[in-house]
Amino acid sequence: MAEKKEGGKPVVEKFINPQGHIRDKIILHQTADIPKQGAFLALNGYAFQAKPGEAVDIPRPVRLMIDTLIVTEIVQSTDEKGNSEEFVRNRPRYPYTLVAEDVEHKDSPWAGKKQVETEEA
Repeated sequence: MAEKKEGGKPVVEKFINPQGHIRDKIILHQTADIPKQGAFLALNGYAFQAKPGEAVDIPRPVRLMIDTLIVTEIVQSTDEKGNSEEFVRNRPRYPYTLVAEDVEHKDSPWAGKKQVETEEA
């Protein structure tokens, strides 16, 4: 969520709809977790479809939500002595490349409109 400072207190913008949020352009990487139709992403009832390898403009809160989606894997490896060991690692569920920040999507019905509801943190 977008954070601003007002009088020393952070003000957090709620994501009620895509209206007025800064948009970022990303490209999802091809992974086994993403079907060929693309990843279906939703935040607070607003859905977004992102196909791997294609650039898509999404509101920043949606991109920040993607950053929180992780998969925990148990990995087994063998060292040179033949000893087997297991370790756990976290990886992003939907890895992506950030192409551009602060993209204005002119065809969007929300272009130029501001988000109105805020909450003090």
